Amino acid sequence: MGKGLSLNQIVSGVEATRACNLSPGLNLIWGFPGDTTENLSKAVEFIKKYDPGDELRTIRPVTPYPGTRLYKQAIEKGLLEGPEDFYEKKHKNSDLFTINFMDIPTDVAHKKLYSANVRLLENYLQKRGEKTQKAARGMYFEGRAFRGFRSV
Repeated sequence: MGKGLSLNQIVSGVEATRACNLSPGLNLIWGFPGDTTENLSKAVEFIKKYDPGDELRTIRPVTPYPGTRLYKQAIEKGLLEGPEDFYEKKHKNSDLFTINFMDIPTDVAHKKLYSANVRLLENYLQKRGEKTQKAARGMYFEGRAFRGFRSV
């Protein structure tokens, strides 16, 4: 992707963010040339490990927006004809592949992405439930302020 960061730098940054009691924005994309289902599984585990459950996190497919390097690659490979092809025909939804750059059939990639995001949804719901129960216990049994279930 060309971000210029190593995995170790990313992990260090996320851990430092968590150590300051901040929720890191874990926005991951999958589907670059060379990505595999193993990359997707690792991304799910990374989010599950570091996300505190403050927001629902999902993994989105990579999208070759006009003007990006990936868009130029798609044009060069004949996967896109130009901006009109992108906007009018191919880009339907940011949660679906506009162009599949991987060596995985698109229907299989969608199934894998769906399964990965279901795992993340389940993780989010579990963490939110635990936080809500903890807040309610504090209100009922420890005299802590609790603004109600909607605010947790």
